[in-house]
Amino acid sequence: MNPSIDRIIEHEIDTLNDHLPMKRIPLKQLLETDDPHFITRCGDKSVFRIEEIIWLRDTIPEEFHDDICLPIVFLRRNDYGPGIYTIAGNKSELFLVHHILGYVDLEWQNFSKWNPVERLARPQVQILRQKLPSTTTIGIVLISREKTKEETLQD
Repeated sequence: MNPSIDRIIEHEIDTLNDHLPMKRIPLKQLLETDDPHFITRCGDKSVFRIEEIIWLRDTIPEEFHDDICLPIVFLRRNDYGPGIYTIAGNKSELFLVHHILGYVDLEWQNFSKWNPVERLARPQVQILRQKLPSTTTIGIVLISREKTKEETLQD
């Protein structure tokens, strides 16, 4: 592709992601404040719904409150195919997401035995966004996949 067009596309993707957090905040810290919020990459304040924070507090055992950072960011990954997302976070957050979806039958205390599934499909992300609209968000990642030698020869 043309390098100048690539720069334009990268700038547009960056602009589309201005709503993402500058820094994600541990659930434990959010529970200690009267005004749970985060600052976006463009400097705006985005407020978490108290009901969601309370629901997460009640769903996640206290010893994991430091491990779960909010908002949970779902990344739309074009390199994985249409409608595929991953999570920008740790194994605890991935476990939480699969626990909410009902795909995990382990208790939190046994989550270290869980083998993570990193990819989520669009319908799964839609369910999660409906349940947790203020504590989740979607980012877009543009990853250009280099052609393999075989694909180059086919062109």
